[in-house]
Amino acid sequence: MKFRGINILLAVLLCCSSHGLLKAQTEDDIARKPVPDYRGLVNDFAGLLSADEVQQLEKTLRAYEDSSSTQIVVVTEKTLNGRDQFDRSMDFARLWGVGQKDKNNGVVIYLALEERKLSIRTANATQGALTDGESGQIRRNIMQPLLKQGKYFEAFDGGSRAVMQALAGEFKADGKTKQSDAPGFIILFIVLLIIFIASSFGRRGRSRGYGGMGPYFWGGGFGGGFGSGGSSGSSWGGMGGGGGFDGGGSDGGW
Repeated sequence: MKFRGINILLAVLLCCSSHGLLKAQTEDDIARKPVPDYRGLVNDFAGLLSADEVQQLEKTLRAYEDSSSTQIVVVTEKTLNGRDQFDRSMDFARLWGVGQKDKNNGVVIYLALEERKLSIRTANATQGALTDGESGQIRRNIMQPLLKQGKYFEAFDGGSRAVMQALAGEFKADGKTKQSDAPGFIILFIVLLIIFIASSFGRRGRSRGYGGMGPYFWGGGFGGGFGSGGSSGSSWGGMGGGGGFDGGGSDGGW
């Protein structure tokens, strides 16, 4: 009888803890806000671009993907939906699995209109060529001045082309080209490695939606594991395609 009472008590405690865990998971899912179904390489949910501009930008990004296999995805929203800028851009990058499968070669350019926020997110295979510093310069020097003038197409077109140049090693930052000599490259690599490690630890504390486990807990291909039932008629990798987004890129406003 004594052991039976203990078993009943343990069962009650287990049910209570399971209910609490389920409630916490549900609240976390609600906090994340599901992302809408992707439309292609250009996803203008904020309605900032005309149909012709979407088609033209899509054509440019599609041609680049066909020639390089790297996917550059543009996303606009009217609002952050209550999310942090970093977290919301990561939602799209990871839940859509941007990039080719098993290559982790995606780039996401994200804009939230109401909060006037702009982010560039890079995956594992693209953040080496497109560094955080370069993505920040593309955002500040090329895109933000155009956004202030309401020239949204020009901002996305110019930003996308600058990203392509950076990935090809041809982007000019502050009038200087990338150094190709070996000693300079080694020094640059060491500096970037230190900055990357420091920034990764920094993101552990500020990334709300991805928890205290930090960006590395989610790993490389995990981003493609989620899905919300993508729409049909799109031939790009999209849902379940790429991944490997661990926080590389830059964030800011205009």
